[in-house]
Amino acid sequence: MKLTADGVSWQAGATLIVQSVSLAVGAGETFGLVGPNGSGKSTLLKMLAGIRAPSSGRILLGDEPIGAISRRRVAQTIALVEQLADTIDRITVRDAVELGRTPWLSALSPWSVRDEEAVADALRAVGMERLATRSWHTLSGGERQRVHIARALAQEPSILILDEPTNHLDIHHQLSILALIARLPVTTIVALHDLNQAMACDRVGIMDGGRLVAVGPPREVLSTERIETTFAVRATICVDPSDGAHLLRFHGTP
Repeated sequence: MKLTADGVSWQAGATLIVQSVSLAVGAGETFGLVGPNGSGKSTLLKMLAGIRAPSSGRILLGDEPIGAISRRRVAQTIALVEQLADTIDRITVRDAVELGRTPWLSALSPWSVRDEEAVADALRAVGMERLATRSWHTLSGGERQRVHIARALAQEPSILILDEPTNHLDIHHQLSILALIARLPVTTIVALHDLNQAMACDRVGIMDGGRLVAVGPPREVLSTERIETTFAVRATICVDPSDGAHLLRFHGTP
């Protein structure tokens, strides 16, 4: 399903955090969002997910304004994995993932075998099935991140929004989670710190000072000039001889 930001801004007091961003992410696309800390990425993702209303502009889910759609239907369509989601509840890993089924449950649609299967599939996808009975509070940061992703997968969304999902993960799980995301038959919007990870996206958008300053294919958008202007580092584009992939090597401040 297509998700569109139409001139959206968000203001905290007198400070504009996101300024007049317009963006359309097509059905089935993997869209990477990059930018320096404080550039407005997380705020934009929350607006796209429908959990923060824009100060101006609008978000469209398909052709409908997201504010006109019921919260239940939005939650059935969009799943958001935030950076620092946590809980003080004494719950197990399975309990946390089962929360992803909440939008699909009602008095007329109680918990069923279908829900059990969705939870089991989500735990298996992130490699956490063996820890399903563990208490949340005994997990490492990386394990908690994988559970957050499993909860989102259990939600069975059409659109998956992830805010730096590889934070706290070791390199093995970074690669496995990114490969999993790439295989999912959903529209994906993912904020990333690692520009080399962003090179694998269909398109990339660069945030800087609250504005979306560039959008396009990674090889075009992540140019050495743009990286130096936005991130204040010099970069060299290299080609991996094993598969021809373009990689970025960084050399410090210009």
